[in-house]
Amino acid sequence: MSETKQYNYCLDFIKGIACICVVFMHCEFPGLLGTVVQAVSRFCVPLFFMVSGYFCYFISANPEKINSNMARKIKHVGKITLYACVAYVLFDFVQYFVFGKSVFYFSKGALLNLLLFNQPFVVAGQYWFLFALLYDYVLFALVLRVHKIKSIYVVATIMIFVYILLAQGMHLAGIKIPNMYYRNFFVEGLCFFTMGNWIHAYKSKLKFTRGGVMAIAIVCTVLCLLERFLMGRDFGVNIVTFPQVFCLFLYAVNNPNKHAGVLQIIGKRYSMFVYIIHPIVWHTMEHVYELCGVASNVVALYVLPLIVVFITLLISHIIYYAKNSTHIPVHG
Repeated sequence: MSETKQYNYCLDFIKGIACICVVFMHCEFPGLLGTVVQAVSRFCVPLFFMVSGYFCYFISANPEKINSNMARKIKHVGKITLYACVAYVLFDFVQYFVFGKSVFYFSKGALLNLLLFNQPFVVAGQYWFLFALLYDYVLFALVLRVHKIKSIYVVATIMIFVYILLAQGMHLAGIKIPNMYYRNFFVEGLCFFTMGNWIHAYKSKLKFTRGGVMAIAIVCTVLCLLERFLMGRDFGVNIVTFPQVFCLFLYAVNNPNKHAGVLQIIGKRYSMFVYIIHPIVWHTMEHVYELCGVASNVVALYVLPLIVVFITLLISHIIYYAKNSTHIPVHG
């Protein structure tokens, strides 16, 4: 029998913050504000990988039960990924026929990048997370089947250094490489998915003071800005993102009853919906801005991310309640 799960308000609270920050990373504020928000928000996607890895930990000695749980999770994420891609492709066809613009294309190279590196250039690039998450679930299902969980912990630790080498290391060496080489299921995804799983496995031994882990998380958040300033570009995940998100997650695990409220509800109910829907809302609003002649208006551009968040949450709220009778989980 699997471990009894205690509901964690704090984890959903952080997920609520993270899903909103994801929107701000893609639909950026102009100028310095956009750079600052993007730099400090790089914990978002790692956090979502960690949440999935955390709830992918099983203490059951029954292999059939574990395999059944993993199959259920793979099927669930597979459906989400399929629905997201279909929705975005349909949206892109509407873009093409109404506005004469399209980002959809297909080639053998794009298909290969999707299969190997989880880069869905044929749809919305932001959906790479969904494909990577699906691959990580499949990988973990295989690992659990052959009882090699400790081996994957070692591999994931190595991938942390691989990520830093391929991202910041190559940049410092003056070598340009596509970020899909490190922003994929086997490098970034495996790092954080496994980190979440490891925290679940050893959480009884990870007893740090609340003030201590939050102090480290805050310092790392400030260092994200310094790192961005010194390195001069966005790498997807900063070096200090690793301790930043680790400490945020520890804080949530050790304080499950804190931070109930609006953001916690958003994280629990809408976080995955927000991730899926926001590219459609964002690009729709870009068309609206062009039609209204405010696409270059500075004030309008500062307001745009806020509008996208509001509309995305509203649509997510409607979808959640429309689907509530089916009891489909939002994430994990």
